[in-house]
Amino acid sequence: MRSPYTVLGVNTTAKAADIKSAYRQLAKIWHPDQNPDDPQAGSRFAEIAHAYKMLIDPELRLKFDNGHIDARGRRQARPSRGFTANPFKNFKDSPPRPRPQPAAANQSSDALDEAKFEDMVVHIFGDAAAKKTREQAQDKTGQRTKTDAPGMDEDPLTTLDNLFKKWKSRHKPKTVLPSTYHQIDITLETAFSGCEEELMFGDAETITYEVPAGTVDGGEIVVSSPNPQLYGDAVVTVRHQPHDRFRSSGSDLHGDHPIELAEAVLGGSFVYEGLDGPLRIDVPEWSGSDTVLEIKEKGLPKPKGKRGSMHVHLRVMLPEKPDPNLKDLMRSSKKAWYL
Repeated sequence: MRSPYTVLGVNTTAKAADIKSAYRQLAKIWHPDQNPDDPQAGSRFAEIAHAYKMLIDPELRLKFDNGHIDARGRRQARPSRGFTANPFKNFKDSPPRPRPQPAAANQSSDALDEAKFEDMVVHIFGDAAAKKTREQAQDKTGQRTKTDAPGMDEDPLTTLDNLFKKWKSRHKPKTVLPSTYHQIDITLETAFSGCEEELMFGDAETITYEVPAGTVDGGEIVVSSPNPQLYGDAVVTVRHQPHDRFRSSGSDLHGDHPIELAEAVLGGSFVYEGLDGPLRIDVPEWSGSDTVLEIKEKGLPKPKGKRGSMHVHLRVMLPEKPDPNLKDLMRSSKKAWYL
């Protein structure tokens, strides 16, 4: 689960007022009621609400910042007992083995030291490493000689400590740099067909990324960093520009169309220009200004090859110039209703 700071788009030093402002803005965009046809809206809204709950509570926020709980609010597991920063410490702290009697001191001491070192090599690196060390440590006569094999010509514990330090330096966890946030504005036609955009990381590295067809207003695109050691990932928020015929709501499109009074009463048809071409729309009889005609599969593209709907809101209009016949009709109709 993403960090609550990343979800709300605020930094780790954000104040409560900044957190509330970010939450309100995102909640308006991703509320399920505003995105009835977007299956991801519910989970996105829940993630935003959870992140707000984590950061607005000072106690929960402090626990998260200190690593006591994770992004889900669960307590972080502690390292298992017995594993310390230096796993060779147990070898150093173990009591020394009884030294052999003087009569066989030289021979037994070498054997014990090599056996103890070999045990540790086997424990850490496996049997293959121990076998290789033994072979390199002996000459043709079978006698131990000075060699470049790790640990054979110096204190074994010191060698293992040095090896462990080197291992830690090579396997040091990578620092995850914070994400940067950007916004682009695209036309509805571009949202319908998709496009490619460019984003600059630093002063020299430019990355081309894809804006998929059907990207909704407020949708986010994560652009991976070309160099994680220098830059964090980029989160791009896509916004739809105002359109002369449509308003977008998730994958649906909404537009207005004027009709004459006679057409509203008697019905008819008209040609309406959609994003992918003109189409003829029928007007049912007795259609008022509150009538909305839904044309399915004429909105923005959706996953699995589907599309949103286009909603045309009818607006009944009077003629530009007064029509005497229409006025007489209304007077006669009014008189008939009155009688």
